[in-house]
Amino acid sequence: MHVARMTDERLGELYTGTLGLVVEHGYEKLTMDQIAEATRSSKATLYRQWGGKSGLVVEALACGIDSTPEPPDTGSLRGDLLAMVDQGDTESRQYDADLIAAIMHAVRHDAELAEAVRSKILDPARADIRAVVDRAVQRGEVAADCPGLEFVDYVFIAPIVLHHLLEGDEPSGDFLRRYVEGALLPALGIRPN
Repeated sequence: MHVARMTDERLGELYTGTLGLVVEHGYEKLTMDQIAEATRSSKATLYRQWGGKSGLVVEALACGIDSTPEPPDTGSLRGDLLAMVDQGDTESRQYDADLIAAIMHAVRHDAELAEAVRSKILDPARADIRAVVDRAVQRGEVAADCPGLEFVDYVFIAPIVLHHLLEGDEPSGDFLRRYVEGALLPALGIRPN
């Protein structure tokens, strides 16, 4: 949906504010009144521009998520995966995990929201992971018939999404590096250092 008469800066504020409210309140509990108040917007304008909460959150996801840098190419799978872990600081990982957690239940009931989460958050992350692993296969570091290849994106993303649920906090960079060494690389047939 094209939004008229708002500057890019204002749209950025609105999208950032909306996603922050999703994290704070959860998607289901969030109201358009809360969004209007927090973003200093008219509720009528929000409804006119986006039709409702779902449309606004979907567009905020589509436009408001920072693009991640290109997947690293350090010359080794271990180096690439560790560099990917180090790319995101704990604060940004926590925000992404909190955002996903806040809308996880809602995506089961809102197909448009589910598609936005997949296409704007999960698919780019999965593509980066697959690109790094595909290079490792081409270099001969990982066997092309390794059974773990099919699941590598699930294994890589799991601790980022599940750590808070299981441990009560976000995974540290140290935890994620140990996870890569102890779980992900062995699943691809690479022994830890």
